[in-house]
Amino acid sequence: MRTQGQDGFSIFEMIVCMAVLVVVACTGLSVLGYSLKAYQSQHMQADMHSALRGTLALLSQEIGQAGSLNSAAKSINGAVTGSATAQTIVLNSTDNLFVGEKLTVDTGSKQEIVQVTALPGLSQVTGIFRQDHLSGAPVLAQGVFPQGILSSSTATSLKLFGDINADGTLAYVQYDYNATAGTLTRSITTLAPGVTTKNASETLLTNLVANPGGTPFFQYGNTVTVNTGAGTYTFIPSMAVTISIETTKRDPQTGAFVVMTKSVSNLTARNVLAGLTLAQASPAVTNRLQSTPPGLPLN
Repeated sequence: MRTQGQDGFSIFEMIVCMAVLVVVACTGLSVLGYSLKAYQSQHMQADMHSALRGTLALLSQEIGQAGSLNSAAKSINGAVTGSATAQTIVLNSTDNLFVGEKLTVDTGSKQEIVQVTALPGLSQVTGIFRQDHLSGAPVLAQGVFPQGILSSSTATSLKLFGDINADGTLAYVQYDYNATAGTLTRSITTLAPGVTTKNASETLLTNLVANPGGTPFFQYGNTVTVNTGAGTYTFIPSMAVTISIETTKRDPQTGAFVVMTKSVSNLTARNVLAGLTLAQASPAVTNRLQSTPPGLPLN
């Protein structure tokens, strides 16, 4: 005999309970699956955003440094007798000097601007030194490069140079966008006598796609040419960069590839802009406008 309260579940009740559990489990799994897809989608977009942000930050920094010149001070080894003809003298170092560069030699009444016409040997520099200079007289390379952003740059290739790393060393940097491969590459080469070939490029971004509306990858502001009377200089003081990148996998939520576009406008090459100000001054300050080192752009 069964007492009251000892009855178990009927088959119908168990079926109902199992059905409810199945519905709850399916709902939970559906929510979990949706959350997982949302996380994967956000993670993919975060990766793209991070890659674009890092690349644009690097471009902004190097464009800002384009045209800069911060060479370490040098000095004359041995007294120099002034002459109207070119002569070769010895410095304590000729690191980062190049043919065509303007040097500020000495101080006070003896100070003069001397343009390098040759670098014939170790620590040797040739130019016209019109003033007498004592041994130890300081020699400085000062000013900016008007062509810090080279005018040979294109919508798919950015070419710039200067003290890019702010370490007193001149470097040439080239960015190349390859629409076919969908890549952005960068090469940086320290400039030195005899260097005629740029270093190998490294890939910064992959899976790039065409920008909306056909917007160029690199866009340049107004190119300004100034004839100072002492020479003609060309300046590209500002530019913009637009990059579009596509996910390597389809978005788990939409089933489509996601494209993200980032654009930075009004990137100012502040050293080039400073040079433009010097060139447009009245009278023009040309002794601080440096010529482009020979051989640029590198192959």
